Amino acid sequence: MQAFDDAGIRVYALSYDEQEPLKDFAAAYNITYTLLSDPGSEVIRQFGILNTIIAEDDHPWFGIPYPGTYLLDSTGTITHKFFENNLAVRVGPEQLLRAFRGESLAELTTPAHEEEPKEEPEAVTASVYLEGESLALSVQRELVARLTVPGGSHLYASPAPQGMVAVDIELDENPLLVLRDIVRPASETHSLKGTAETFEVHHGQVELRLPITINGAVTKGGGPNEVVIAGVLRWQSCNDEVCDLPVSNHFELTVPVDGPVLPQIRVPEGKTTNEPRAGEHFQQMIHRHKNKIQENNE
Repeated sequence: MQAFDDAGIRVYALSYDEQEPLKDFAAAYNITYTLLSDPGSEVIRQFGILNTIIAEDDHPWFGIPYPGTYLLDSTGTITHKFFENNLAVRVGPEQLLRAFRGESLAELTTPAHEEEPKEEPEAVTASVYLEGESLALSVQRELVARLTVPGGSHLYASPAPQGMVAVDIELDENPLLVLRDIVRPASETHSLKGTAETFEVHHGQVELRLPITINGAVTKGGGPNEVVIAGVLRWQSCNDEVCDLPVSNHFELTVPVDGPVLPQIRVPEGKTTNEPRAGEHFQQMIHRHKNKIQENNE
């Protein structure tokens, strides 16, 4: 929220819940941004994101939207939208800030813990880091591989010419992690002098971005406090005369895992909860929904 405030971004969350449940929820988790109540799902329908997979007849979840995030400019025009095919995944704050700044998802940025190189390196330099301080259930973050290529040299883009190695990142198998497709920067066409052979390459500073989330099915029942992200970053650099040997740079990151916010609709008697009225609110929602179905039938 501090980063959003500093950028002048105002944050709103819209749901079909009534105002009282939203007030209790905000108080329970110290939410400082605005929660908007759309109990009739009117705005949800206007945006065309009503979850029609859920049956209308006597189902308490009917009325929820397909989950997603919109970025609007100062005129109210939608400039970006982020929707996943998994209802438990939301775009991470770092990606929203990049979109707000007008950067493409594959455009270069410098992580907070690094500085722009003062001098051009003699060989390819590489680093791998997670954009964000931790991983959390449902929040998508990006694993970033950043390479700096000396002038006069290039890295092969994917797919590389036969016998060569494209710049790529591959994670070790880990059931705690769910991966999306790698976001790759735009490549340039390179021609070899004398042969007119052409292929796609990267010059200068290059970033590969791998969207990553925690596997909710694995983390049920408390889950781990941290996760190890390990893998290998591969590349091969060439100039117009010679190619270096392929490089395999192994990396390992230990990343904290934030605990999930679990629905507290049913809490055993005598057990404390952040949401003492969650069960009451849920019953009111069911009652409201049944009354609406009855009104529609009449």
